[in-house]
Amino acid sequence: MHNLIFSHISDIDGMGSVVLLKLVEQDLHYELCETFNVNDKFEEYYNSKKIYDYDYIYITDLCLDDEHLKIIQNDSILKSKVKIFDHHESVLQFNSYDFVNIVIKDKKGFCCGTTLFYKYLLDNKIIKSNQAIDKFCELTRRHDTWEWKKIYNDEMSRNLSLLFETVGTEKYIEIMYNKLKTEIEFKFNDVEEFLIENRKTKMMEKVLSYVQDIVYKEIFGLKAGIVFISYEYRNEVAQYLTDMKYDIDFVMLIAIEHGTISYRSVKPGVNVRIVAEKMGGKGHDEAAGNSISNIQKEQILDILLS
Repeated sequence: MHNLIFSHISDIDGMGSVVLLKLVEQDLHYELCETFNVNDKFEEYYNSKKIYDYDYIYITDLCLDDEHLKIIQNDSILKSKVKIFDHHESVLQFNSYDFVNIVIKDKKGFCCGTTLFYKYLLDNKIIKSNQAIDKFCELTRRHDTWEWKKIYNDEMSRNLSLLFETVGTEKYIEIMYNKLKTEIEFKFNDVEEFLIENRKTKMMEKVLSYVQDIVYKEIFGLKAGIVFISYEYRNEVAQYLTDMKYDIDFVMLIAIEHGTISYRSVKPGVNVRIVAEKMGGKGHDEAAGNSISNIQKEQILDILLS
């Protein structure tokens, strides 16, 4: 089989589906995308006709917009090849397409792209289950849904994400592929443990330096904390502000070099997806984001200078 997968570049959930498919297909072609450029990436393949070279095209932890979904719907060849697996509430309406599978929650709890894709691979006998793969997928789900913090206090899930942030996308895929290919039990080796602990130390130093420059502003009737950060530290800064009970409703994390704004709830019940959607983005109720357009750069400056 010759398959193509588009998946989310930002976190371990996006990487998880790539790792799973790589376990069953050595010659895998994958494209790692942001939520705001997955349509453009897909269009590149469609316009060049390269999209037709693949047996299946998977899109995981992401969803195309309605315009591109209609293109697939009206193309009998692509309609039989494309499979989309996502778990974001903002795209739930696209379940009306036969090739789209959006699931928010199941019997285990909130879903993630990796677990939805794993279920598909198992149901279609494309991959065989084992203890290591099961654990990898569950750790990924717990971290992506924040159940690691809210329910399980599962430090291993957090450490998996820290390892990803330390080694980067390509190395993470390689490490996880080799681990799941050769090991029966999922665990970190001594080198990985060292990298994780070193990351924690450096991370706290960075978080404290970012937080000391926080700017407070009312945005859409909510109390916001605005922090300029490096993209990789977005979740850690948000978690620190939550743990330290800062008197804000949400934090707006601006990563200029990455071209994104991330939003994270700091107080329970605050829906940052609504904030992101007003800024042209999308995401979950507690974690969302958008790309920074030129207009939004001007808006950011207005907020900071007013």
